[in-house]
Amino acid sequence: MGKYAILLWCVIIVLIGAACADSGRSSNSGPRLVQEVTIAATDPLPTRILSPTPSPIRATAEQVSPLEVATVEADFVLVTPTLPPSKTPTLTPTSTLTPTVTRTPTVTVTNTAIAPQFPTSVIIAVTAPVPQPLPQVCDSTWFFIQPRPNNCPLSPPISGQGVYQEFQNGYMIWVQQQDTIYVLYNDPALPRWQVFIDQFEEGMPEDDPAYADAPTPNTWQPRRGFGLLWRTNALVRQRIGWATQEWEQPYSTQLQRAKDGTTFILAPGGVVFSLARGGGSWQRFVGATGVFGN
Repeated sequence: MGKYAILLWCVIIVLIGAACADSGRSSNSGPRLVQEVTIAATDPLPTRILSPTPSPIRATAEQVSPLEVATVEADFVLVTPTLPPSKTPTLTPTSTLTPTVTRTPTVTVTNTAIAPQFPTSVIIAVTAPVPQPLPQVCDSTWFFIQPRPNNCPLSPPISGQGVYQEFQNGYMIWVQQQDTIYVLYNDPALPRWQVFIDQFEEGMPEDDPAYADAPTPNTWQPRRGFGLLWRTNALVRQRIGWATQEWEQPYSTQLQRAKDGTTFILAPGGVVFSLARGGGSWQRFVGATGVFGN
């Protein structure tokens, strides 16, 4: 080992001595921690807090009545009855009108004429008469009494020769001045009436042997102008049927039109046919009062 060993041992001894000196100084410096102990938390003790001294109770004018304080619990509530309203009528003063006397002005007649004094404001109530409708004045008069149309005739009536015949389901009327045949149907189909130009000329056959035998008794085929229209127009023949008069009836007729387009035709026996414009409807009037037909 030599001197290096001796030197190493010296260093070790010095280090051991220094360690011992440090441990001695630390033991003398204060208390040492031996063990850590955790103390459980406890409730803090109540702290007395001084409360202010209450003020003395002062009596006031508004105090609770003892009757309004419930001291005992009960199954009922004490209700103080309220008196009903008085039924004694209260007289209401009424105003009485005092009549005022108005003096009538007097007129004194002396040698000097003095104008009478009248009230300055005079109210005169004037009721205007109700205007009455003026009677309708027509340029022409109607040739019949019933029905009386509400409007005026368009022109004076046409007077002349006519021919009339009844059928199973309507009428035919010929007006010489127009040379036309009016056909009126009893069924509700439209048109309710039609007018045709008379195509019959003198020298033409008046009837057709093919229609000589009517299907029912007391029915016949029409003749002349009525027959020609009846045979050549199947729609007219089907709607109006067979004639219920064996011969057509000549008579004096009149025809007149209203401003609204209604046509009035006179038939035998004072009968008047009213034909509405456009073929929509027709009516048959007998005499001055009776109304018959469609």
